[in-house]
Amino acid sequence: MVNGDRRPLIPWLILTLALALAALPCPVHAEQLTVEAELDRQQVLVGEPATLAITITAEGLDVPGVKLPLIAGLDVTPTEQSQGFSWMNGVISRSVTSTFALRANAPGDYVIPSFRVRSGKKEAQTQQLVLHVRATMPRAGAGFGGEGGPELFARLTLDRTRVYWNEGVTARFTLYSRVRYEGAPAWDPPDAPGFWTEVLGPARTGRIRVGDAEYEATEMRVEYFPTRTGRLKIGPGRVHAQVVRQIPVPDPWSALGMPETQVEDIELTTEQLAVDVVPLPKGAPATFRGAVGSYDLDVTVDRAVVHAREPVNVATVLKGEGNLAAASDPDVSSTLPSRRYAGAASTSLERMGLRLKGERRRETSFVPERPGSFAILPVRFSWFDPEQGRYRTQVSDTITVRVLPPGSGGEALGPAAALGPTAPRRSTPGAGGSLALAPPVPATVVAWGSLLAYLGVLTGLGVRDRSMRDPRRKRERELEAIARELARAGTAAPTPARTAVLLRRAAETRFTADVEGLPAGEAAARLTAAGMPADDAARWKETLDRLEQLAYAPPDARGTGGSASDVAADLVRRFREGLA
Repeated sequence: MVNGDRRPLIPWLILTLALALAALPCPVHAEQLTVEAELDRQQVLVGEPATLAITITAEGLDVPGVKLPLIAGLDVTPTEQSQGFSWMNGVISRSVTSTFALRANAPGDYVIPSFRVRSGKKEAQTQQLVLHVRATMPRAGAGFGGEGGPELFARLTLDRTRVYWNEGVTARFTLYSRVRYEGAPAWDPPDAPGFWTEVLGPARTGRIRVGDAEYEATEMRVEYFPTRTGRLKIGPGRVHAQVVRQIPVPDPWSALGMPETQVEDIELTTEQLAVDVVPLPKGAPATFRGAVGSYDLDVTVDRAVVHAREPVNVATVLKGEGNLAAASDPDVSSTLPSRRYAGAASTSLERMGLRLKGERRRETSFVPERPGSFAILPVRFSWFDPEQGRYRTQVSDTITVRVLPPGSGGEALGPAAALGPTAPRRSTPGAGGSLALAPPVPATVVAWGSLLAYLGVLTGLGVRDRSMRDPRRKRERELEAIARELARAGTAAPTPARTAVLLRRAAETRFTADVEGLPAGEAAARLTAAGMPADDAARWKETLDRLEQLAYAPPDARGTGGSASDVAADLVRRFREGLA
């Protein structure tokens, strides 16, 4: 309308303008700002790169940029940048990690000074770091000599030497070689009393320049989690290799002067390094149970409407970086008195990076006895964040579940609305005559048969669904799956390390006791308290110790692990029979 009254449009225009102004971007300053600088290793050789990672975390979306100060004597090259977002208890946080490659052309101690970052009125500062650069390897790591440095040497480096209790330390055991060797080098289990260990994937190989020489490097990464405080030692590590040596022929006319070769067995030893482990600070929340790292909690319920005496499954999922195997699962409770079943925890780990990451899942089942409704109370999980040096807590929302009477068909429906006639009546018979409203008899039989079949299918599916969710049946299925995996033969047979994991999981499933990550003795004591016979507990511990020894044994010594695998399979069979 061109000539109509436009006054009613004015309030809408004002409201639209206000919303547009509110949507305009405005500077957001971080309520909390932290910055961390970390070296992947504190000791390198001349020409060998070290990685410096700088992580800035701020609440909100405004994260200041990183400008690395000049470091005298070091070549600094930016490599990559990654970002992350998190939403925790209504607060948005953003983190930016920038990595730089550092190289030195001369030996010495290079100081990476602390620097500040600012966002609004907030300011944060990094700690000072020192990179130790050596000209050659120490005598403990030297192998065969040669021009331009040793032909073969081994070394151990740590990404940090001062950590909190249960905070991960990444160790790199590396063999450097300028000679040819047969097969793959085999590392003995390094001495590390007071640590719980986890190997970070298979060994990595590549070529690297150290000083004026180029080496083929084979590296094994292991993450160590300290189980006590104080000054602890890691190493020495020992590596075995078969080196192919060339022997010159004395007679130049013998075999056309071709040099001969022989295989020589060698063993190299790394140095031993110390780690200072400090206790966690005071002021831990009541829900803290020892988790150290960076985590995120997710809580889900499989359905919001159930019938009485049917289970409701509540899953807690912990994701993040740290010692997930030793992290205790949060408590799950409800407002309604009901039967409660706690399932065994399952942990999946990602071992391919510089840190141990993964996911830990546990299900708790509630079986309400009467109709009504009840609530899954907020689930709380607390952990210590070593990067920020403080305790953190995440809380889930309250989840309401409606309980219907047993055997009811579902939600109660209201009365049906009155409908008009299906078809008009006719006054004369025949094709153009009266039209009966009742269906023919065959159609009625088919309709009722289809309906009864459909109801039968629904009933069968409901019975199967309840069986699948039954906690006891779920434990039976998990033990059957473990037994099938242990029964594999040939190349598909599980390794000793995998067999040890399966044996722990079977015991957890059978006796509903969380023993993942615990020492074998402590785990056996907990299983005995949970109902495992003392003889089975002693046999379980002995088998687990044997399997964990074989996991670190050289490849030629692992053929003796068949008896331990057979005992593990027999124990799982006994667990299945005891559950039946």
